[in-house]
Amino acid sequence: MGHLKGIRELANQLAEQTLTSEDLVTQSLERARSEDAKGLFTHIDDSVLQQAVAIDKARDAAEEVSPLAGIPLTLKDLYDVKGQVTLAGSRVLVETAQPAEADAEVVGHLRDAGMLLLGRVNMSEFAFSGMGMNPHFDPLYSVWDRQTGRLPGGSSSGSGVSVALGMVAGSLGSDTAGSCRIPAAFNGVVGVKPSYGRLSLKGVYPLSPSSDAPGPLAVDVDSCYLIDHLMTGQYSGTLPPLNARPADKLTFLVPDSVAMADLDDDVATAFEMAMMKLGVHGVNIIKQPMAVIDASIDMFLKRPVAVYEAYQHHKSMLETKGYLYDQYVRRRLYSGSNITLEEQIQRIEEKKILTRWFKKEFVKTGIDAVIFPTCPCVPPPWPGTDNIDELGAINLRCLRNTASINNVDGCSISIPGQRAGQAPVGIMVSRPHGDDQELYEIAATVEAAFNV
Repeated sequence: MGHLKGIRELANQLAEQTLTSEDLVTQSLERARSEDAKGLFTHIDDSVLQQAVAIDKARDAAEEVSPLAGIPLTLKDLYDVKGQVTLAGSRVLVETAQPAEADAEVVGHLRDAGMLLLGRVNMSEFAFSGMGMNPHFDPLYSVWDRQTGRLPGGSSSGSGVSVALGMVAGSLGSDTAGSCRIPAAFNGVVGVKPSYGRLSLKGVYPLSPSSDAPGPLAVDVDSCYLIDHLMTGQYSGTLPPLNARPADKLTFLVPDSVAMADLDDDVATAFEMAMMKLGVHGVNIIKQPMAVIDASIDMFLKRPVAVYEAYQHHKSMLETKGYLYDQYVRRRLYSGSNITLEEQIQRIEEKKILTRWFKKEFVKTGIDAVIFPTCPCVPPPWPGTDNIDELGAINLRCLRNTASINNVDGCSISIPGQRAGQAPVGIMVSRPHGDDQELYEIAATVEAAFNV
């Protein structure tokens, strides 16, 4: 795959005019139409090339241009883009969805900064699977071991693959139980679940409104940080610096919990090596029980919050168009029909209790982050089965670790931790709700240690 340039590096090259936006976008479009990209896009916007040429002309004329103008991104197919139809990776909405009248709020902020929207990328139907399978389109595979054909991770499957293939430096995904971090882990890129509520959901197709979080995937931590900054709408025309924390001032907790159980050998080995690297750089690694993580995973497996909300949203469409759904997604949605409003209220309350508990643990133990593998497995081979029970087991395994942080409403980032040439393994670093800036600074330290 070679060196993939980050957003800051591309911005510098565009400013120095050692790179043109036209060349950058032309290369992206060529890759978007390559055999590698089969099953990846639901829509490619050819007008980005004209936009790139116009931006280059403005730079040539020494006009005032945003440093990020002319850099292409991809978007998960649940973001509204003015004039485009949002189908959320499904056939169900084909006859009824109308072109969006406005950009999703976070998309508008990206466009205001001059970033170009290369196209809409595939996803698990209605964002309701951590595997990245979608029977409505050609199979989309992880970039690793394509001879075997492995799951890309979901639900932001196309976002992870488009970044890993070097098509774009960054992409917009969303994360309800792991949907940015799993495809990041399975494709060797960085993915972030921001604190819930920090970034606007206006114009984003819903799965679970109480948990959905728009988030970036990118080639490095800094690029995720820049996209995140733009999505908040606070961009002032200059790129904010990301200052890494001193490694010898950091303490990480590896939980002695189910999050560390049943790991693939490749994951266990990569994680152990990653902890050794952090230790060499001066990070204090402690291992001890963290019961809130186990409680959070138990809640995800037995009392999930998203299922009730997803069923309520889809109820009428399931009655009239249920035959059009991916059968696995349809079954997951129908499982929400057995949950009463009273039960859902209890689950929301339990999540609030877990969130407070997680924050208290940080204060009590004096740690800077919790760290464990993003997924207990490397990308599983594409399942040769339509057996929904078998698919369910694979899906829950993919989601188990990431969902633990969603249920404590934390902020979380997956950073590639494998050695060159090895199976992709994500190392997940997490902090309590609202600590996103601190998380990015810590993640920059972790990434630097891994890259030595």
